[in-house]
Amino acid sequence: MSEKPANPVRKALFTDEFVQDPYPTYRRLLEEGPLHFVDVGGGMWGIWAVFSHAVCSAVAKDPRLSAKRIDRMLVTLPMDRQGEFNELVRMLGMWMIFIDPPEHTRMRKLMNKGFTPSATEALRPQVEKVVDRILDPLAHISQADLVNELAYPMPVRVISELLGVPETMENAFLHWSAAIAEFNGSPGRTVEHAQNAQNAVLALTDFFRRAVAERRRNKGNDLISLLIDIEEEGEVLTEEELYAQCVMLLFAGHETTRNLIASGIYSLLREPEKMAELRENPALIRTAVEEFLRFESPIQYTARVAMEDITLCGVRIPKRQPILCMLGAANRDPKQFKDPDTLNLNRLNNQHLAFSAGPHFCIGSQLARMEGQVAILKIVQRFPKMRLAQRAEWTPNFGFRGLKSLPVEFGQ
Repeated sequence: MSEKPANPVRKALFTDEFVQDPYPTYRRLLEEGPLHFVDVGGGMWGIWAVFSHAVCSAVAKDPRLSAKRIDRMLVTLPMDRQGEFNELVRMLGMWMIFIDPPEHTRMRKLMNKGFTPSATEALRPQVEKVVDRILDPLAHISQADLVNELAYPMPVRVISELLGVPETMENAFLHWSAAIAEFNGSPGRTVEHAQNAQNAVLALTDFFRRAVAERRRNKGNDLISLLIDIEEEGEVLTEEELYAQCVMLLFAGHETTRNLIASGIYSLLREPEKMAELRENPALIRTAVEEFLRFESPIQYTARVAMEDITLCGVRIPKRQPILCMLGAANRDPKQFKDPDTLNLNRLNNQHLAFSAGPHFCIGSQLARMEGQVAILKIVQRFPKMRLAQRAEWTPNFGFRGLKSLPVEFGQ
């Protein structure tokens, strides 16, 4: 196949309408082909993006493509301002999700000890207690916003307990996490996005620096203590690597899981017969959560950077060029999923890409799944008459698909 021109026309993707409902755009672009050049900066910047399940999966696994992309996140900023955020680039660049083998292999092997299936499943009773404490007060009111009351606080409370940090830090963690999410999830990043994210990462790093020092004096059973102790064939995490992974875990452990919980409940509320189906057959919760992850993917895209000139879908992409993997589109690809726009709680062989694929497959995927299973099943069982009180609204973030609000009436 001959290579296409190097200067294609940019296609509009990241619009206000896209935030509220990206799926008509995904359908149209999937019909046109697996690869498109999309606008990310109001006509100033364009980037190649892959949409099909097969190509997204291949890109995520391709060793010619690098996860080191933090510096590329600043390209939409004025050149004379980019140097102000060297510290943000340096610190995020230590996150495991933004490094490549062999460094990534070493770090992943060390951190896997804290996220084995057995270690995650052992946390289920603890997670159930957290959810019960959150849901108990809702039994005495007639309506609530489930984003504020459940989806927002629950994951950060779980990851805080897992890391062994005080609940009094919850509001600060939520604020800092939101700032990082706005930066990561905005293709057309601004100086304000970068400044807020840098301030958040600095504050979180300072917090974990003090927390690690305290844990070295008084070890516990928490993840920070485990990360201090882990060692594999003489390999250990450096101090800065340790702080960076704690920041990453807190951010990732909260942001995506809260979106899974809120959008999963919302999907059920929009189809009450399926909510009844889950309530009557709670064993469905495992396949149901996989379907929620596919149907409304909490992370809509990830990115890689070409380490050499490559040809992708017949297009030559030069070295150092970033490529978006549109996970939300891949998870609605009709070539991979039968009736992709239908919510099917019984869907089997659900090979969605909500947690990406390849070496950077989400290390906390089992924890996110388990939290989603517990939170969604418990609220469905405890509030059988629950219904939408008014239209829900999506957060204006292109990378992280989550609800700004989810108002419900309990019908008690």
